[in-house]
Amino acid sequence: MTDNFTIPAIYCPFPSAISPHADAIQQHTLAWVREFDLAVEEKAWRRLQASKFGRLAARAYPDAPLDRLEIVSDWNTWLFVLDDQCDEWGLGKDPRQLTVLHNRCLEVLSGSQPNSQDASLIYAIYDIRKRITPLMPLAWQTRFIKSAAEYFESTEWEADNRQHNTWPDADSYIRMRPYTGGLLTDIDLVELTESITLPLAVRKHPCIQELIDITNDVVCWSNDIISLHKEKMHHDMHNLALIFHHHQSIDLQTAIEQVNELIGDKVRRFMELEQSLPCFGEGIDADIAHFVGVMRAWMRGNLDWSFESGRYLQDESQTVQGDDRYADEERLLNSL
Repeated sequence: MTDNFTIPAIYCPFPSAISPHADAIQQHTLAWVREFDLAVEEKAWRRLQASKFGRLAARAYPDAPLDRLEIVSDWNTWLFVLDDQCDEWGLGKDPRQLTVLHNRCLEVLSGSQPNSQDASLIYAIYDIRKRITPLMPLAWQTRFIKSAAEYFESTEWEADNRQHNTWPDADSYIRMRPYTGGLLTDIDLVELTESITLPLAVRKHPCIQELIDITNDVVCWSNDIISLHKEKMHHDMHNLALIFHHHQSIDLQTAIEQVNELIGDKVRRFMELEQSLPCFGEGIDADIAHFVGVMRAWMRGNLDWSFESGRYLQDESQTVQGDDRYADEERLLNSL
């Protein structure tokens, strides 16, 4: 089977948007990384500059005020740096040591002070917590820490799989993927960036919860297609296309197309749900409109950022289908 593959047009009909603070956010986050020594080696610094994590935040939260956009940009950059450093330190294959690091991160997120024994990652996450604490109620902070803990636990599951060279089956992977992407923390941060507070009963409403789940799936599965070369290069089995390829014994391009069809189905379901949102009351409905709008921005913004970032598309074995990277309805239906 050939290693070459084409990244298909991914159905995402939502409008592209970017914050007017995009350049300022990018420069802020680079300075923040320098301040906390998160990219000491020149190679890591160049990789971080090319990744343009500040622009991901600017696209995912295009209407956020500058100070809150800085927080979400730094948080997402912290997650990416954590992922890269775990690969470099070998923790991505050592669930026990990874758990030790994660437990310390959760202690600091929960209010513990960093000490002289802590790595720079700990001081950086402490800085993020200090900036969030005065802005958000305790109930929200508790939920955010829970989402972070679920992300940490899911990456320990991945580390255990790598340590034992265990390929997860498709059902297990799909069940865990909403957590391994860390996006649940970003969904929590919508309330920070939009200055809204959704009542728990509203956030747990089946329609709202399904919209959250779909957003998570679309962003993470799109990332699985776009980051495929990176996972192959690192011999990492945690990629839905690679799992289809492995377990179904199909060629890689067919596996990619299967994932892309799933994404298209999810996006169409999201648009159906948008039209059938229940009425919760005038004030809450306005907040929900902002909440859903950011989820749409996340799905489209993740794609826009992925193709402008230097993090994923760096190899000749992968090509991008067509000049328009995001399929419209007619093109998608004709391809099925």
